Amino acid sequence: MPSSCCAPSGINDLDGTFDAASAAKEAKRFLKRGAVRRTLRLIRPLLAQPAPLASVLDIGCGAGAAHHELLRRGAATLAVGVDASAGYITAAAHNASVLGLRERTRYHQLDFALDAAQFEPAAAVIMDRVLCCYPNLEQLLRAAAERSTRFLALSFPRNNWWARLIGLAVNTFSAMGHGSYRFYIHPEPEILRIACAAGLLPVELSTFGFWRIAVFARTAPTPAAETLQSS
Repeated sequence: MPSSCCAPSGINDLDGTFDAASAAKEAKRFLKRGAVRRTLRLIRPLLAQPAPLASVLDIGCGAGAAHHELLRRGAATLAVGVDASAGYITAAAHNASVLGLRERTRYHQLDFALDAAQFEPAAAVIMDRVLCCYPNLEQLLRAAAERSTRFLALSFPRNNWWARLIGLAVNTFSAMGHGSYRFYIHPEPEILRIACAAGLLPVELSTFGFWRIAVFARTAPTPAAETLQSS
């Protein structure tokens, strides 16, 4: 069955690190309490749109909180979830069924950075706590930005001394347990550069605790979007 975050082939041990137990716990929490405040802050500009988004591409979707929230609030019509973790893809599909959203969701377990070409462009592309899981920022972010016809919504770690200290602790703990997972804090100026180079401009830049929130809007239709609109 399809999955969550980045690569079933083993990139950064995402399938092993984000296992079925943690996925089930996150999925159960969402059904009980809804999306966490960070995710709600991230999708706030999407919820505020006057008409539902035709499609949402949720990369590193985890248990599906971001796109499930958009669908059940009527802010999106269709959602595609992509993740490298089989456990999280299973949890996202399960929650979609519980919420009556299964017919409006599609799930894929793969490394999006390597397989982006197989996905149709989406009105909004979301990556909530995903960039910190992937070693090649430009490869992943460029692929995501190019799939967006209107919005790109990102959350990623702040780049200050205490955030770097937390990242170091995560990586030290993983290495001590002989794990290969590594946590990455990519430079924010580089994130902005890649998004802007793809024709997206920031409409919201804010801080939420440990996380930075960045929402971009496209300044002009992509060639793919123009093709879809004329077909």
